[in-house]
Amino acid sequence: MRTGLTCILTITLALMSASDGPAVQQLPKCGGARVQYTPFDESYSGRIQIKASIASDIRPSSEKKVFSTQHTRWLVEAVPDTMKPGPWTTRVYVGADDSDPNVELSFVDESNGGVDARWLNEKLIFGEVWWGRIYATDFIFDVEQRKFSYREMAHFGELMEPCR
Repeated sequence: MRTGLTCILTITLALMSASDGPAVQQLPKCGGARVQYTPFDESYSGRIQIKASIASDIRPSSEKKVFSTQHTRWLVEAVPDTMKPGPWTTRVYVGADDSDPNVELSFVDESNGGVDARWLNEKLIFGEVWWGRIYATDFIFDVEQRKFSYREMAHFGELMEPCR
């Protein structure tokens, strides 16, 4: 004699196999999930700031410096104290050789994964700034020209959804 729970499971499985399984068919294949890139959302432009004149009292620790491949430039990420009330701003300072920083990138009100910046070559920085759990901006910053040569929004939603 079957228990009530076993009967419910048996009936549910029978109904699922008898149907065409539209819910299962709508799920993407696990290997098919991709990050979706869209043009940069200009509503975020105020949250990404470039400063060329930096206060002279900012002296990043040499231990935290990330050098470019040939060590001609460095960057330091200054993360906010998230124990204090937000909004939080992560700053990336950039300098050359042993000099003080000469560029500051500020990412205002990012709080869901921070900023990841790394050198592509001696003048270009690739970075990601997370605005939420599944929403980010990818960028390439030209240190010499002090401007972004690439910015797109990255949506990671498909990677979070169930798949078959």
